[in-house]
Amino acid sequence: MKRRLNIQFAIAILLVALLAALHGCAAMHANDTDQADISQAPQIDWAQLPLAPLDKELIAVAGFENRSTYSADRLWDTSSQILASSLLRAGYFRVVEWERMKQLFDWDTLSHATIVKTPENLERARRILLCEYFVSGAITQFNINQHSQVSALSKSKQIDTTVRVDLLLQDARSGEYLATGTGSHMVRQTYAGGMAGGQTGSWDSHAGDQALSTAIELALFELIENFDKARGAQ
Repeated sequence: MKRRLNIQFAIAILLVALLAALHGCAAMHANDTDQADISQAPQIDWAQLPLAPLDKELIAVAGFENRSTYSADRLWDTSSQILASSLLRAGYFRVVEWERMKQLFDWDTLSHATIVKTPENLERARRILLCEYFVSGAITQFNINQHSQVSALSKSKQIDTTVRVDLLLQDARSGEYLATGTGSHMVRQTYAGGMAGGQTGSWDSHAGDQALSTAIELALFELIENFDKARGAQ
């Protein structure tokens, strides 16, 4: 009888220890629910671009359109600033400062890139800026998709932010399209939770910034490569 009680007591202690361990694990996962693992963006190696001409030509960002279903204030401004900064980093052209563009042209013109859409606007902008080329952009995709998985002991959620950008390079005098570039990038946020329940994380706007920036850089890299090839073939 005494031996049976000892065995039952030992089993009870093991059950209590097991429950305590499971509770601690669940609490640990519950504390992690608001922390996301965000996938890293690829590094753009600008040194792999074609060599810049000895006499670099002047280029201006004509603006950025948002053709996606995602709406955000001043997305055109953010995108144009990223593009101008990326042009400077690439080092293939001399670049008109984006802040100067905003001083010379109104937001409606720049948010719809109307500088390059009519011969009159193109000629007027060229006379003001004295540039050889204009580059304009469009966000053609900005999607945020969520996927969830739930098991007996844990749950996880993935939020994918996908951005696609198209760029066009035009001759400032004739308006002729000289080169194009397309860039697309997806950033994944992964949230993990335990048995404690509750929602696990939410969309982080930094994921959108990262996807947008990388998509623009990839598009610009392709545009410069295409332009250099076309120029060399002439």
